[in-house]
Amino acid sequence: MKNSKNNLFLLLLCLFCSSLAIAQSDETINTDRPDQSEGVYTLPKGQFQIENGYVFSKEDSSANLMLRYGLITNTEIRLEGDFDLRTPDFSSTTFSVKQRLYESEQRFIPSVGLIGYGQYSKTDAKAYTFDACLAFESSLTDVLSLAYGASSSGQFENLDVTAQINYVPTNNKFWTFVEYYASYNGTRAPEHNINAGFAYLLTPTLQLDISSGRTLWQEEPLYFIEAGFGLLIR
Repeated sequence: MKNSKNNLFLLLLCLFCSSLAIAQSDETINTDRPDQSEGVYTLPKGQFQIENGYVFSKEDSSANLMLRYGLITNTEIRLEGDFDLRTPDFSSTTFSVKQRLYESEQRFIPSVGLIGYGQYSKTDAKAYTFDACLAFESSLTDVLSLAYGASSSGQFENLDVTAQINYVPTNNKFWTFVEYYASYNGTRAPEHNINAGFAYLLTPTLQLDISSGRTLWQEEPLYFIEAGFGLLIR
C-alpha cells in the first residue's frame, strides 16, 4: 500500500509539472540521462528539472530519481535517490553540486564541468562517502560530439571513467549515443561496460528515453534495459 501511494504521488507530481512545462517552452531541455556520463551543462538560475528512470536486469530492478535546481549562473544543486523496487525502499541518497568551469565555443576544445558528491547508502560498506567528477564535452562536427570524464567512488577507492559519442541531428528532436564506461580498483579486476540509447523530445521541455547495456569480457555477461524521462520547469 505504501509503494502504491508513492507511485500515485509521483504520477500526480509529473502531471502537474507537465502542465507548467508545456505553458513555457522557449528553451530546450538538457538532461544527464540516460547515459552514465556526467554532462557539463548546468541549469539556468531559478530553473528546476526532474529526471527519473527505471532500470531492469536479471539481478536488479530499481528507479533513479534526480531533482536539479539552477542555484546561480553556471552552478546547480542536485538531489538523487536510488529506489530498490524489490524491497521496496531507498538504497542510497546523493546530494551533489555541479559547477561549469569552462564553456567552449570552438570545435574540438572541450567544455569542462566539476561535480562534488555526498552520498548516504544502506547497502555499501561505507554508509557516508564523498567523491568528485571532472567532466568534458567537445563538438566534433555539426551533429557529432564527444563526452568523457573521470570520477571517484567509494570515498576515492575506485576510479570510474566514461567515454561516449553523441549524434544530434540538426532538427534537435532526438539524440542517440554509444558509450563505454569502466571502474578501476587496485584490489580487483576492472569492470568494463558498453551502453547505447536514444532520447526523444516530446516537447521542448519533456524528454523520453530508453537505453540498454551489458558488461564486457565476462564469462556470464550482465545485461540491463532502462527507460525514463526528463521534465524541465522554469
